[in-house]
Amino acid sequence: MKKWRKHHVLFLLLVCIVCLFGCSRTRIIDKISIVHVFGFDQADNGELIGTALFPEYTKSKDSDQIHYLEEQAPTGDLFVPKMATLTSAPVELAKIRVLLFGKSYAEAGIQDMVERFILNPQLGTNIQIAVSTHSARETLNTFKKEKTLTLAERIQHNMQGQALPNMNLHVFLNHFYGEGMDAYVPMLTIDEKDRVKIEGIGIFKDDKLKLHLKPEQTILFSFIEDDRTQATYQIELDENDRREKITVRAFQSKSNWDWDQKKEQLNLRLQLKMTLTQYPDRFNVEKPGDVMEMKKLIVEKLEKGMGDLLATFKENEVDPLGIGNIVRTKDRTWEEESFYEQYPTLPIHVNVNIQIIHSGLEG
Repeated sequence: MKKWRKHHVLFLLLVCIVCLFGCSRTRIIDKISIVHVFGFDQADNGELIGTALFPEYTKSKDSDQIHYLEEQAPTGDLFVPKMATLTSAPVELAKIRVLLFGKSYAEAGIQDMVERFILNPQLGTNIQIAVSTHSARETLNTFKKEKTLTLAERIQHNMQGQALPNMNLHVFLNHFYGEGMDAYVPMLTIDEKDRVKIEGIGIFKDDKLKLHLKPEQTILFSFIEDDRTQATYQIELDENDRREKITVRAFQSKSNWDWDQKKEQLNLRLQLKMTLTQYPDRFNVEKPGDVMEMKKLIVEKLEKGMGDLLATFKENEVDPLGIGNIVRTKDRTWEEESFYEQYPTLPIHVNVNIQIIHSGLEG
């Protein structure tokens, strides 16, 4: 009986200790300034400009009580203490959802920021890295006018059934530090109606932004890179003075890369399952011949577009698809330096096969 009581007391004591430790780490949400979006730009004097958006925590994140902070510091790790002098509560970084780089800063190089700020263990892993075609300061000021902090959700929405491939901090760091590949991130811009919108993806060479893919190029990239993409692709036909369109939506994709070591040639075989959502009246989806003709038109457009996209990558010497890594896994003699010396002239042949799994809503 005493032995049972002893174990019972020890158990209760252990529970109390755990609870006390838990309580000691609790931080009341309306007593801290939780940053949701953090932006970085280069100042004229070489220092960094940091901008942050955070809500009034007694309000919802869709409230108009959104605060904007701006500070300047020589390194990224000094922003928090400097910003804390402007707030009535400690600045908390653990819940940051988006880290945004201004275009000029991203083009100059982000290595120091990645090592000093992004790899900070205080940050969570549920972060999106993005680049704006404008400065981060201008972009966040514009976004604040929308009276919402759902920028991360906007980016995520464009990865689900839209043009963007799936991206997160893990994908970014894997491509940033990985051998035989380059990092890519969502690109943001400010449109003519003064709204922040998604504008394709940006591709880095080492730590510098090198190439901006427009939305149509990004869709083609997603078909190759993301096997779960559901991006919509439109083909314009210009036959006999008739401007017609065929629209398809991806359901599933599968990329197979074959390396011919003797010819030093890479072959991409892409299989796409697609839904046909719009097509000209002259086609009848009940007729196999018409379906075959449309498939041929779609394949021709995709193969040409992807060939042009791969040529753009080689011309700009960027490798977001990780072609170097693909060849490395198939060729034991692979060396990174020598491979990328020949990369601009590397023959890459594209073969697309599509399967129409459902026919459309519009004729």
